[in-house]
Amino acid sequence: MSRFSILRIDHYDPEAVGKKNRFLFTIYGIIPTLFVLSINLGNLWDISFNLRLAISLPVLGIIYFILLRKLRSTVNNIKPIGEIEITQSALRKRIGDSLTEYSYESIKEMRLVKHIPATRIRESKSGFFSYILKIVFHDIPDDAIVVSDRSIDHKHKISITETLKTLKKIVPFDVIIEK
Repeated sequence: MSRFSILRIDHYDPEAVGKKNRFLFTIYGIIPTLFVLSINLGNLWDISFNLRLAISLPVLGIIYFILLRKLRSTVNNIKPIGEIEITQSALRKRIGDSLTEYSYESIKEMRLVKHIPATRIRESKSGFFSYILKIVFHDIPDDAIVVSDRSIDHKHKISITETLKTLKKIVPFDVIIEK
């Protein structure tokens, strides 16, 4: 079906990195609202429009670009270390020279959790740059890996959420895509 990059996060807790970036992305999204609010609040204090614009535009613009730079630097520091291939019969994980194949009979559950939001349109189809794929097995320890949203083998046209929605229809275990 599809292959996706496995990404390396230089932190002991990749989920914490994702939560921090989602929080920063929320602030990043609120800044245009703060700009409109600051312009409208100037009406209450009888401040001229030019003065309101001269104060709020540089202050909020600087905060906006600092947050954007911080979010993009996190995305740029993430490097691919391998790939995961999702087929109709098995799951293949390749990291470096190591190849591990898991049959779907050995998997109890697969869960896809949002990780880092995308800051550019070309980074993602679903709005997120990366996801955490948690695989629960029947008899071996669980596995959690950070994967990219876009596929390697289809010119980045297929997202991992689309692939797992298709996989959900053909496998005997639970496939959960968290919203």
